[in-house]
Amino acid sequence: MSGTFKTIVETVRFRASQTPDRPAFIFLKDGEQEEEVRSYQQLHARASSLAGLLANPAREPSERKLCLLVYPQGLEFIEAFLGCLYAGIVAVPIAVPGKNRGSDKIGFLIRDAGIQTGLTTAKTLELLQKNFGNDGWFRSLSWVTTDTLPMTDTTDLPLPKPEDLALLQYTSGSTSQPKGVMVTHANIMANSAFIRHAFQNDSSSVSVCWLPSFHDMGLIDGIIQPLYCGFKAVLLNPVHVVQRPMRWLRAFRRYGGTYGGAPNFMFDFCVDRSTADERAELDLRSIRHLYNAAEPIRASTLHRFAEAFAISGFSRKSLFTCFGLAESTLAVTMCRVDCPPAFVTVDADALTAGRILYQPAGTPGARELVSSGWPMNDSVVRIVDPQTGRVCEEGEIGEIWTMGPSVTQGYWHQPALSAEWFEGYTNTGEGPFLRTGDAGFFCKTEGLFVTGRLKDLIIIRGSNHYPQDIELTVEHSHEALASNAGAAFSIYTEKGEQLVVIHELKRVALPTAPVQDIAHAILREVSLRHALAPVAVVLLRPNGVFKTTSGKVQRKACQQAFLDNSLAEHYRWDVLQQTTTDSKP
Repeated sequence: MSGTFKTIVETVRFRASQTPDRPAFIFLKDGEQEEEVRSYQQLHARASSLAGLLANPAREPSERKLCLLVYPQGLEFIEAFLGCLYAGIVAVPIAVPGKNRGSDKIGFLIRDAGIQTGLTTAKTLELLQKNFGNDGWFRSLSWVTTDTLPMTDTTDLPLPKPEDLALLQYTSGSTSQPKGVMVTHANIMANSAFIRHAFQNDSSSVSVCWLPSFHDMGLIDGIIQPLYCGFKAVLLNPVHVVQRPMRWLRAFRRYGGTYGGAPNFMFDFCVDRSTADERAELDLRSIRHLYNAAEPIRASTLHRFAEAFAISGFSRKSLFTCFGLAESTLAVTMCRVDCPPAFVTVDADALTAGRILYQPAGTPGARELVSSGWPMNDSVVRIVDPQTGRVCEEGEIGEIWTMGPSVTQGYWHQPALSAEWFEGYTNTGEGPFLRTGDAGFFCKTEGLFVTGRLKDLIIIRGSNHYPQDIELTVEHSHEALASNAGAAFSIYTEKGEQLVVIHELKRVALPTAPVQDIAHAILREVSLRHALAPVAVVLLRPNGVFKTTSGKVQRKACQQAFLDNSLAEHYRWDVLQQTTTDSKP
C-alpha cells in the first residue's frame, strides 16, 4: 500500500484513517517495563496540530523555514519531526548536547543552515538554559516547547511534494566538519521501499530499536520504516542499552520482535555483557531479520553472536548485513531474505596491497570478510579507481560509487563540495555517481565487500594499511583490552608518517592491569602481523576513545587529542619522547 503514496505524510494520514487505534510506537522509558504508547491517530493528531501552529500559509516555498530538533530519545521527537513534515518545514535533528559535549557542533550547524527556530521539550529547554543560556547559539534561536503547545483542530495543510526537502541530516563529522545532507521526501520513500523489500517487512512485523532518533539509521529505519510498512515499533533509549545490552534483546522476547539492527559493536556487547544463564533464559525465536551495519562489520562478530545466542533460539539465518551512509538517505546495499551474507577468506597482505587473493578458510595470515549485500534494482553500484575514474575489475579494490533514487541532493549551501562528492563520472562518462569515500570490491555472486574508508588509510613507507585491521590486532593482543574500543592513526614526524595506537582498558582490569606487559604485547602483535612499529601506544580509561553516536570511531578526533595531550590516558609508551607515563584513574 505504501507504494501508492508519494510522501511519508500521506502514509501516516492513511494509517490514521484506516487503523487509528493501532499502536505505532511503544517507548520503554526505563529501558525495560515502563511504557509510553502512541497510536496512529494520536501521532497524526499531534503532528497536524503542531504543523498548524508552526506553518505560515503565506510563506513562499523559497522561504521554507528550517527548525532545529533538540530532543532526548522518546515519542516527543517523532511528533515534532512529523509536525515539521506536515507543515513543509525542513527538520534538522541533532543530539541534546551535554555540558561539555556537542555545543560546538550545534553552533556550527545553526550558522551553516541559517536556523532561527529550535524545537524541544520544556524539560530539555530548562536543561539547555542552565548549561548554555549565555552561549550565542542558544540565544540566537527562538525556542518552542512542543510538549506544552495546545492541541488544535487543524485543517489539512497542503501535502509536500516528493521533490521537497524533508530534512537536513548532518553527518557525524567522523572524518571532517559536519555537513548538512539534503534529504527529500522522494529519497525517504525510495530508501524505505528498498528496506521493506530486502527484509520483507509488512504490517505483521515488530521492530525493536535503540538507535538514536536524530541519526540516519535510527530515523530512517527505526522510525520511518515502521510508519512506511504499518508495523509496531518498540523504542529504547541508547543510554539504557549501552549500559545493559540485554535490555535490547529482552524487548524482542517481550514484544515478539521480528526485526532490528545495530552497529557491529553492539553485537559484541551483547555477547561480552551477558552470562550463559541469561542467554539460556532468553527466547529469540521471533527474530526473523537482525542486521549489522553502520561501521566496519567483522565476520568474527557475526559468528560469535550466532554461537552465543543459539541457546536462546536465535537462528544464524536471521543475521544480515548492510552498507550505507547519510548521503544515500541510509542504505546502499543490503543482504536479503533470498541472498544471505557471504563469507570469504582472503590473503591479508594482498588485501593491504589492494588485491583480492582468495584462500581456504582457516589459512594462517588470512582474513575473513563478510559481504554487505546488493543494491536495489533501480540503483547502481560501481567500484572505481578514484584517481582515474576507471571501473575496477571484479575482485579489485577501489572506491564505492552509487547512483539511484536514494542518493540525496547534495550538501546544504556547499555547491563545490556537492559537485566533488555527488557528481562522480567514470572515464566512460557514466554518472553522476555519489562517491562514498569508502573502499571495497564487488563480486557478482557474493555482493559488495567493504574494506575501509579511503581517508582513514595509513600510508607508511609507501604501503597502505587499513586502521580497522590494526585495531583488531591490538584488541586481540591482551585480554585486559576492551572490545571495539581502539583507534589506529598516523602522525607526521621528522622521519615521515608514523603509527600511533590507542585502546581502552576494560573497567574491571583498570586497577590491576599490567600496563607495560599490555603495551609490549600490542607492539609485538602489530609488528608480527603488519610489519609496523608504533611510535606510541596509549592505554585509555573506559570511554576514552572518541566515537560518533552510531559507534563509529572518530580517528581524526583521537589523533587531534593525542597531539593535544588531551586523551583520557591511563598509561603511555612513547618512543618519540622516550618516556612512559602512568596515570591513575
